[in-house]
Order: sequence, then C-alpha cells, then structure tokens
Amino acid sequence: MSKLFNISEASNIAVHSLALIAGSEEPMNATRIADVLQLSRNHIAKVLQVLARQGIITSRRGPKGGFNLLVDADELSLFEIYEIIDGKIEAEHCRREDGVCPFEECVFGDARQRLFEEFKSYYSGRMLGDLKLSLKS
Repeated sequence: MSKLFNISEASNIAVHSLALIAGSEEPMNATRIADVLQLSRNHIAKVLQVLARQGIITSRRGPKGGFNLLVDADELSLFEIYEIIDGKIEAEHCRREDGVCPFEECVFGDARQRLFEEFKSYYSGRMLGDLKLSLKS
C-alpha cells in the first residue's frame, strides 16, 4: 500500500521504544521492549544502537542493565526522532530531478506542501514526554 507520508518501521520502533524507556523508572533492555511491542528483538536492537550513537539513549550491560534516556523527554519531538532514524524528511512534489515543471501550474497544487507542513508542525510540537502510556495487562 502506498502512503503519502511514510513512517518507516524503524521510526515506528524508535518512537515506541523511546516511549517505553521514558516511561520506565528502571532501564529497559531490548528483550523486554521486544516482548512488549511484539516485534523482532534484533530489529529493535539495531534501532536502539542508532539512538545510542546519536546520544539519545545510553546502554548498560548486565542483569540490571538496559537503556536510559540521555535527553529530556519533554524536549525531544517525535519529528526529531523520525529524522534521526530516517534522515531529513521533506515533501517531494515532483519526480523531475531538475525541479523544472513543464506545466505553468503544479498538477498537485499546493496540497502536498500544506499536508507536509501540517505533518511536520504536529510532530514537531509533540514531545516524547507528551506520550503518557500505560501498558495493557
């Protein structure tokens, strides 16, 4: 299925994992995160490595080890998380590499740009700390 705004599986994992880590009073390890999210531990571990390399989380090995946030959850936006994982996100208006449209007016109008700006604004204003999550029993 094609999507106008594609939130990658890796970004989805990053946001969910960070929400769990931010909401936990103790470090959370990749196995626990995988169990809660019902996703591949290996994929989660790869995403967590990226977040650790970017200075968002820190990890500690051992029986009481796991991941902790290094940043303030109230200052990390969901849009920033998406860009950490997927790179700079921009609206793609035209498939032409030279950016020169053969038409006097874009066939898509400005709807794609407006939707992208709304998407960016919403997720830039939504902070990790805003996610109040409680796990299902």
